[in-house]
Amino acid sequence: MLEIGNIGKFIVKRETDISYTLSPQNTELSTYIFLHFNQAIRKLTIGEIIDAFLYYDQKKRLCATMEKPLITTEKASFVEVVNTCEGGVFVNIGIAKDILLSKDYLPTNKQLWPKLHEKVPCILKVKKDQLVARIINKEDIKKFKIAPLKVGIMAKAIVCKLLDDGMGLYTDSFQYIYIHSSMMRKKYHIGEEVEVRIIHINKNNEANGSFIKPKEESRLDDSITILNYLKSMGGILSLGNASTPEDIKKYFTMSKSAFKRAVGALYKEKLITIEDYTIKLIQK
Repeated sequence: MLEIGNIGKFIVKRETDISYTLSPQNTELSTYIFLHFNQAIRKLTIGEIIDAFLYYDQKKRLCATMEKPLITTEKASFVEVVNTCEGGVFVNIGIAKDILLSKDYLPTNKQLWPKLHEKVPCILKVKKDQLVARIINKEDIKKFKIAPLKVGIMAKAIVCKLLDDGMGLYTDSFQYIYIHSSMMRKKYHIGEEVEVRIIHINKNNEANGSFIKPKEESRLDDSITILNYLKSMGGILSLGNASTPEDIKKYFTMSKSAFKRAVGALYKEKLITIEDYTIKLIQK
């Protein structure tokens, strides 16, 4: 089988007015492949063996180029968006023909597609008689040696996955970062470059990140603690605006100011009502 979307070895069989004709070095294959002069990086001689990349041209004809692509069906890299269309966005993979990143691998909402000149990590896929790009997944890079990120650092990364409960990012070293929606403060689009704080590393060396400040993060954790306690107590807590620090510490290991910030967040979200000495969970 010819490895379309990959680099293989070919024999230069003959030369015409506009091109060379190649055949696979594998003698069991009799397919002949077109290599235009402008896709040869130098003058070739009949009978020599060359490395060439196989792709489909605009007329879906199988062609070869001696240019080295940034990505193949086995190699992933970051590629730049150079055009858009109804079917997706085109990315520059380092050869004369730009490759479609199909809408099949992008969100339904076009506003969430990558913008011109943004870069996304892609790999190639053969789809019928077409070569397309798709955004990488963890399986595509499992053979890479990827150094884990460290908790507390700020990391630059590209938005690559929009999920129901958050989103996934990749750094330029292919480190994966997951961000839960509770750690985000706005909507993002595929291809957007962001800077995120690493807050946790799991057993697979994958990182969790956050866009919110540590103080706000602490407030959210405290809010969740109070909310869970309310639920466990049937929706009523004998604390409120007038409670003393000593009263609060009977229930929670947090200061009065932290308690007020956490309760204020729950009240703002219309999850509770507050009185001087009572907090009630709003049942929905």
